[in-house]
Amino acid sequence: MEVAVLQMASGEDKRANLEKAARMVREAAVRGAELAVLPELFNFLPRRMEKDWCLPNAEGEEGETIRRLKEISKEEGMAIVAGSIIEREGERLYNTAFVLAEGEAVGKYRKNHLFNYGKINESQVFAAGDSPAVLDLLGAKVGITICYDLRFPELFRAEALLGAEVIVNAAAFLEETGRAHWMPLLRARAIENQAYIIAANQAGAEENRFRYYGHSCIIDPWGRVVRRAGSEEGIIIGCLRRERVMAAREKIPILKDYKEY
Repeated sequence: MEVAVLQMASGEDKRANLEKAARMVREAAVRGAELAVLPELFNFLPRRMEKDWCLPNAEGEEGETIRRLKEISKEEGMAIVAGSIIEREGERLYNTAFVLAEGEAVGKYRKNHLFNYGKINESQVFAAGDSPAVLDLLGAKVGITICYDLRFPELFRAEALLGAEVIVNAAAFLEETGRAHWMPLLRARAIENQAYIIAANQAGAEENRFRYYGHSCIIDPWGRVVRRAGSEEGIIIGCLRRERVMAAREKIPILKDYKEY
């Protein structure tokens, strides 16, 4: 599977963000990608994490963002993990990743763990999801996680036990914490679950009071970094091979030996 990770510097201009995402997805298709992965809150990244600020930019599956990406998915014949958007259901908001294939939404994941750090308090804005998500996508089992979920190995293990061979993390990981923790956490999640980790982060631009770390990457089941971006916007592409997952799991049968306590 050829996977493209799209590292964007999103801001509060929703239309400009969506146009940029559309261009990058199409460029990834031209470069041979079968799956494109966008970062967290790629279509609207607010400078104030407050519900009144986010509510006007919330959408559902039939909103402009997912509708546009469905069209691209169909036209380009590719799958898309639509990073995350602010999803509205009634009066509740969720931080939600939609997964698209063949022009349709084939699943979604709502961020389970809400980030509270400094001036960011997601629990004041979003309701938390309550379950893992593993989807059949392009002949592989793909798990979905979002940003702060990365610090909770139980979620990644749950998705691995559900069969995930690839686990996506769509992120807006801050520079301060990213320098210390981003790569160690990603490599740990790959090694302990013997799965590919596909991490799409916001680029290291200061668009809205917060500076993000970038360094989106693809990590293989042995913990090797296959591809890694810098801090700027751009696209990285890597090839995922199921046989590497199988080989790692046969060599050290972690999932077979797993016990619940």
